[in-house]
Amino acid sequence: MIKDIKKIHSYYAPNDLYNKIIEGLDKLGKDSSNITLDDLQPVDEFHIRGDTATRELIKLSGFTPEQHILDVGCGIGGSTRRLAHETGCRVTGIDLSDEYIDVAGRLTQLLNMHERVGFHACSALELPFDDNSFDGVWSIQMNMNVEDKLAWLSETCRVLKPGCRAVLYEVCAHKNTPLHFPVPWAQDSSISFLVPPEEFRDVITSAGFDITVWNDKTDLAQQAFAHVKEPVGEPNLPILGVYMLVGDDISTKAYNLRRNLDEERVSLIEAVAVKPDRPLAPL
Repeated sequence: MIKDIKKIHSYYAPNDLYNKIIEGLDKLGKDSSNITLDDLQPVDEFHIRGDTATRELIKLSGFTPEQHILDVGCGIGGSTRRLAHETGCRVTGIDLSDEYIDVAGRLTQLLNMHERVGFHACSALELPFDDNSFDGVWSIQMNMNVEDKLAWLSETCRVLKPGCRAVLYEVCAHKNTPLHFPVPWAQDSSISFLVPPEEFRDVITSAGFDITVWNDKTDLAQQAFAHVKEPVGEPNLPILGVYMLVGDDISTKAYNLRRNLDEERVSLIEAVAVKPDRPLAPL
Protein backbone atom coordinates (compact mmCIF):
# COMPACT_ATOMS: atom_id res chain seq x y z
CA MET A 1 0.00 0.00 0.00
CA ILE A 2 2.81 2.44 0.89
CA LYS A 3 4.53 1.61 -2.39
CA ASP A 4 1.30 2.32 -4.29
CA ILE A 5 0.84 5.65 -2.51
CA LYS A 6 4.39 6.69 -3.37
CA LYS A 7 3.87 5.82 -7.06
CA ILE A 8 0.55 7.68 -7.16
CA HIS A 9 2.10 10.70 -5.47
CA SER A 10 4.97 10.63 -7.94
CA TYR A 11 2.55 10.58 -10.88
CA TYR A 12 0.68 13.63 -9.57
CA ALA A 13 3.77 15.68 -8.73
CA PRO A 14 4.34 18.25 -11.49
CA ASN A 15 7.34 20.51 -11.08
CA ASP A 16 6.75 24.24 -10.48
CA LEU A 17 3.10 23.95 -11.55
CA TYR A 18 1.84 27.20 -10.01
CA ASN A 19 4.43 29.36 -11.75
CA LYS A 20 3.79 27.59 -15.06
CA ILE A 21 0.08 28.36 -14.77
CA ILE A 22 0.81 32.01 -13.99
CA GLU A 23 3.21 32.20 -16.94
CA GLY A 24 0.53 30.67 -19.17
CA LEU A 25 -2.05 33.20 -18.02
CA ASP A 26 0.42 35.98 -18.75
CA LYS A 27 1.03 34.64 -22.28
CA LEU A 28 -2.72 34.62 -22.83
CA GLY A 29 -2.91 38.26 -21.78
CA LYS A 30 -4.63 37.54 -18.46
CA ASP A 31 -3.85 39.67 -15.43
CA SER A 32 -3.13 37.17 -12.62
CA SER A 33 -4.41 39.68 -10.06
CA ASN A 34 -7.79 39.73 -11.81
CA ILE A 35 -8.35 36.19 -13.07
CA THR A 36 -11.68 34.37 -13.18
CA LEU A 37 -12.78 30.75 -12.81
CA ASP A 38 -13.23 30.59 -16.58
CA ASP A 39 -9.65 31.74 -17.16
CA LEU A 40 -8.40 28.68 -15.24
CA GLN A 41 -10.88 26.19 -16.69
CA PRO A 42 -8.50 24.75 -19.37
CA VAL A 43 -6.10 23.51 -16.69
CA ASP A 44 -8.13 22.94 -13.53
CA GLU A 45 -11.10 20.83 -14.75
CA PHE A 46 -9.20 17.53 -15.02
CA HIS A 47 -12.02 15.05 -15.68
CA ILE A 48 -14.09 13.72 -18.55
CA ARG A 49 -16.33 16.42 -20.10
CA GLY A 50 -14.72 19.06 -17.88
CA ASP A 51 -16.76 22.08 -16.87
CA THR A 52 -19.90 20.74 -18.57
CA ALA A 53 -19.87 17.70 -16.29
CA THR A 54 -19.10 19.86 -13.24
CA ARG A 55 -22.16 22.01 -13.83
CA GLU A 56 -24.36 18.94 -14.31
CA LEU A 57 -23.08 17.49 -11.04
CA ILE A 58 -23.72 20.78 -9.22
CA LYS A 59 -27.34 20.68 -10.38
CA LEU A 60 -27.63 17.03 -9.38
CA SER A 61 -26.12 17.64 -5.94
CA GLY A 62 -28.71 20.08 -4.68
CA PHE A 63 -26.09 21.57 -2.33
CA THR A 64 -27.11 24.87 -0.72
CA PRO A 65 -25.30 27.94 0.70
CA GLU A 66 -25.48 26.96 4.38
CA GLN A 67 -23.79 23.61 3.79
CA HIS A 68 -20.16 22.55 4.25
CA ILE A 69 -19.08 20.11 1.52
CA LEU A 70 -16.02 17.84 1.36
CA ASP A 71 -14.36 17.42 -2.05
CA VAL A 72 -12.44 14.12 -2.00
CA GLY A 73 -9.67 14.08 -4.61
CA CYS A 74 -9.87 17.78 -5.44
CA GLY A 75 -6.77 18.09 -7.62
CA ILE A 76 -5.85 21.76 -7.99
CA GLY A 77 -9.33 22.81 -6.95
CA GLY A 78 -11.15 23.69 -10.17
CA SER A 79 -14.41 21.90 -9.44
CA THR A 80 -14.07 22.75 -5.74
CA ARG A 81 -14.10 26.45 -6.50
CA ARG A 82 -16.81 26.10 -9.13
CA LEU A 83 -19.05 24.29 -6.64
CA ALA A 84 -18.55 27.03 -4.03
CA HIS A 85 -19.09 29.79 -6.59
CA GLU A 86 -22.27 28.33 -8.08
CA THR A 87 -23.97 27.23 -4.84
CA GLY A 88 -22.54 29.61 -2.22
CA CYS A 89 -21.62 26.65 0.00
CA ARG A 90 -18.35 26.25 1.90
CA VAL A 91 -16.05 23.56 0.48
CA THR A 92 -13.01 21.77 1.88
CA GLY A 93 -10.91 19.90 -0.68
CA ILE A 94 -8.48 17.07 0.05
CA ASP A 95 -5.95 15.40 -2.20
CA LEU A 96 -3.00 13.05 -1.77
CA SER A 97 -0.72 15.33 -3.82
CA ASP A 98 1.03 18.04 -1.80
CA GLU A 99 1.84 19.83 -5.05
CA TYR A 100 -1.78 19.94 -6.14
CA ILE A 101 -2.92 21.18 -2.73
CA ASP A 102 -0.29 23.93 -2.71
CA VAL A 103 -1.41 25.11 -6.15
CA ALA A 104 -5.10 24.81 -5.21
CA GLY A 105 -4.60 27.07 -2.20
CA ARG A 106 -2.60 29.68 -4.08
CA LEU A 107 -5.05 29.87 -6.97
CA THR A 108 -7.92 30.17 -4.50
CA GLN A 109 -6.15 33.09 -2.85
CA LEU A 110 -5.76 34.77 -6.26
CA LEU A 111 -9.49 34.39 -6.83
CA ASN A 112 -10.21 35.76 -3.34
CA MET A 113 -12.24 32.67 -2.50
CA HIS A 114 -10.20 31.50 0.50
CA GLU A 115 -12.89 32.38 3.03
CA ARG A 116 -15.21 29.73 1.57
CA VAL A 117 -12.75 27.26 0.04
CA GLY A 118 -9.89 25.51 1.86
CA PHE A 119 -7.61 22.52 1.21
CA HIS A 120 -5.76 19.75 3.05
CA ALA A 121 -3.14 17.29 1.78
CA CYS A 122 -4.12 13.85 3.11
CA SER A 123 -5.19 10.36 2.10
CA ALA A 124 -8.84 9.65 1.34
CA LEU A 125 -8.34 6.44 3.35
CA GLU A 126 -7.58 8.40 6.53
CA LEU A 127 -9.56 11.62 6.56
CA PRO A 128 -8.51 14.04 9.35
CA PHE A 129 -12.09 14.95 10.25
CA ASP A 130 -14.53 13.94 12.97
CA ASP A 131 -17.52 11.71 12.39
CA ASN A 132 -20.57 13.44 10.91
CA SER A 133 -18.63 16.61 10.01
CA PHE A 134 -19.92 17.43 6.52
CA ASP A 135 -23.28 18.23 4.92
CA GLY A 136 -22.25 16.67 1.63
CA VAL A 137 -19.41 14.94 -0.21
CA TRP A 138 -18.24 15.54 -3.76
CA SER A 139 -15.80 13.21 -5.53
CA ILE A 140 -14.85 13.47 -9.19
CA GLN A 141 -12.79 10.75 -10.87
CA MET A 142 -10.35 9.79 -8.17
CA ASN A 143 -11.38 6.19 -7.45
CA MET A 144 -9.26 4.93 -10.39
CA ASN A 145 -6.14 5.26 -8.22
CA VAL A 146 -7.74 3.79 -5.07
CA GLU A 147 -7.19 0.06 -4.61
CA ASP A 148 -9.03 -0.20 -1.27
CA LYS A 149 -12.34 1.30 -2.38
CA LEU A 150 -14.21 0.05 0.68
CA ALA A 151 -11.84 1.96 2.99
CA TRP A 152 -12.22 5.14 0.91
CA LEU A 153 -16.01 4.97 0.81
CA SER A 154 -16.31 3.95 4.46
CA GLU A 155 -14.25 7.00 5.45
CA THR A 156 -16.42 9.15 3.19
CA CYS A 157 -19.53 7.78 4.88
CA ARG A 158 -18.04 8.26 8.35
CA VAL A 159 -17.44 12.00 7.96
CA LEU A 160 -20.81 12.64 6.29
CA LYS A 161 -23.79 13.62 8.44
CA PRO A 162 -26.71 11.15 8.53
CA GLY A 163 -29.29 11.85 5.85
CA CYS A 164 -26.78 13.71 3.65
CA ARG A 165 -25.52 12.78 0.20
CA ALA A 166 -22.31 12.01 -1.64
CA VAL A 167 -22.05 12.85 -5.35
CA LEU A 168 -19.72 10.51 -7.25
CA TYR A 169 -18.55 10.81 -10.86
CA GLU A 170 -16.18 7.94 -11.54
CA VAL A 171 -14.46 5.93 -14.24
CA CYS A 172 -15.07 2.20 -13.91
CA ALA A 173 -14.01 -0.90 -15.81
CA HIS A 174 -16.29 -2.39 -18.48
CA LYS A 175 -16.77 -5.68 -20.32
CA ASN A 176 -13.30 -6.07 -21.78
CA THR A 177 -9.72 -6.12 -20.50
CA PRO A 178 -6.94 -5.13 -20.38
CA LEU A 179 -6.78 -1.35 -20.73
CA HIS A 180 -4.64 0.46 -23.25
CA PHE A 181 -2.02 2.49 -21.33
CA PRO A 182 -1.04 5.20 -20.64
CA VAL A 183 -4.31 6.90 -19.66
CA PRO A 184 -4.89 10.27 -17.97
CA TRP A 185 -4.87 8.74 -14.46
CA ALA A 186 -2.00 6.28 -14.86
CA GLN A 187 1.11 5.63 -16.87
CA ASP A 188 0.64 1.88 -16.47
CA SER A 189 -1.47 -0.70 -14.63
CA SER A 190 0.48 -0.41 -11.36
CA ILE A 191 -1.62 2.54 -10.13
CA SER A 192 -4.89 1.87 -11.96
CA PHE A 193 -7.53 -0.03 -9.98
CA LEU A 194 -10.75 -0.07 -11.99
CA VAL A 195 -13.68 -2.31 -11.10
CA PRO A 196 -16.86 -2.91 -13.14
CA PRO A 197 -19.88 -0.70 -12.34
CA GLU A 198 -21.80 -3.48 -10.59
CA GLU A 199 -18.84 -4.17 -8.28
CA PHE A 200 -18.40 -0.45 -7.62
CA ARG A 201 -22.08 -0.22 -6.74
CA ASP A 202 -21.74 -3.12 -4.29
CA VAL A 203 -18.78 -1.42 -2.58
CA ILE A 204 -20.76 1.80 -2.18
CA THR A 205 -23.59 -0.01 -0.43
CA SER A 206 -21.16 -2.11 1.63
CA ALA A 207 -19.66 1.15 2.93
CA GLY A 208 -23.06 2.06 4.38
CA PHE A 209 -24.70 4.14 1.66
CA ASP A 210 -28.10 3.94 0.01
CA ILE A 211 -27.84 4.69 -3.73
CA THR A 212 -30.54 7.08 -4.96
CA VAL A 213 -29.16 7.99 -8.41
CA TRP A 214 -27.18 5.77 -10.78
CA ASN A 215 -26.54 7.12 -14.30
CA ASP A 216 -24.33 5.55 -16.95
CA LYS A 217 -22.52 8.41 -18.72
CA THR A 218 -20.34 6.24 -20.96
CA ASP A 219 -22.08 7.34 -24.17
CA LEU A 220 -21.48 10.99 -23.33
CA ALA A 221 -17.82 10.22 -22.58
CA GLN A 222 -17.50 8.54 -25.98
CA GLN A 223 -18.99 11.60 -27.68
CA ALA A 224 -16.56 13.87 -25.84
CA PHE A 225 -13.56 11.87 -27.09
CA ALA A 226 -14.85 10.96 -30.56
CA HIS A 227 -12.68 13.63 -32.20
CA VAL A 228 -9.44 12.48 -30.55
CA LYS A 229 -7.01 11.03 -33.08
CA GLU A 230 -3.83 9.03 -32.66
CA PRO A 231 -1.03 11.55 -32.12
CA VAL A 232 1.73 11.81 -34.70
CA GLY A 233 5.03 13.60 -34.18
CA GLU A 234 5.66 16.21 -31.53
CA PRO A 235 2.60 17.21 -29.50
CA ASN A 236 0.98 20.56 -30.23
CA LEU A 237 0.12 21.57 -26.68
CA PRO A 238 -1.99 24.60 -25.68
CA ILE A 239 -0.58 27.35 -23.48
CA LEU A 240 -2.78 26.17 -20.61
CA GLY A 241 -3.94 22.58 -20.38
CA VAL A 242 -4.25 19.50 -18.21
CA TYR A 243 -0.96 18.21 -19.62
CA MET A 244 0.60 20.50 -16.99
CA LEU A 245 -0.78 18.12 -14.36
CA VAL A 246 0.20 14.75 -15.80
CA GLY A 247 2.73 15.20 -18.59
CA ASP A 248 3.28 16.16 -22.22
CA ASP A 249 2.04 12.75 -23.42
CA ILE A 250 -1.55 13.81 -22.69
CA SER A 251 -2.48 13.38 -26.38
CA THR A 252 -1.51 9.71 -26.23
CA LYS A 253 -3.39 9.32 -22.95
CA ALA A 254 -6.50 10.95 -24.41
CA TYR A 255 -6.31 8.72 -27.51
CA ASN A 256 -5.99 5.62 -25.36
CA LEU A 257 -8.98 6.74 -23.30
CA ARG A 258 -10.97 7.00 -26.53
CA ARG A 259 -9.90 3.47 -27.49
CA ASN A 260 -10.82 2.16 -24.05
CA LEU A 261 -14.25 3.76 -24.26
CA ASP A 262 -14.94 2.58 -27.82
CA GLU A 263 -13.75 -0.98 -27.07
CA GLU A 264 -15.83 -1.23 -23.86
CA ARG A 265 -12.79 -1.36 -21.60
CA VAL A 266 -13.87 1.59 -19.42
CA SER A 267 -17.21 3.12 -18.44
CA LEU A 268 -18.31 6.32 -16.70
CA ILE A 269 -20.77 6.37 -13.80
CA GLU A 270 -22.57 9.25 -12.08
CA ALA A 271 -24.15 8.44 -8.73
CA VAL A 272 -25.72 9.94 -5.65
CA ALA A 273 -25.31 7.94 -2.44
CA VAL A 274 -27.06 8.89 0.81
CA LYS A 275 -25.87 8.08 4.32
CA PRO A 276 -28.93 6.61 6.03
CA ASP A 277 -30.40 8.47 8.96
CA ARG A 278 -30.07 5.32 11.05
CA PRO A 279 -27.21 3.46 12.80
CA LEU A 280 -24.84 1.82 10.34
CA ALA A 281 -24.25 -1.91 10.58
CA PRO A 282 -20.68 -2.82 11.60
CA LEU A 283 -18.38 -3.81 8.74
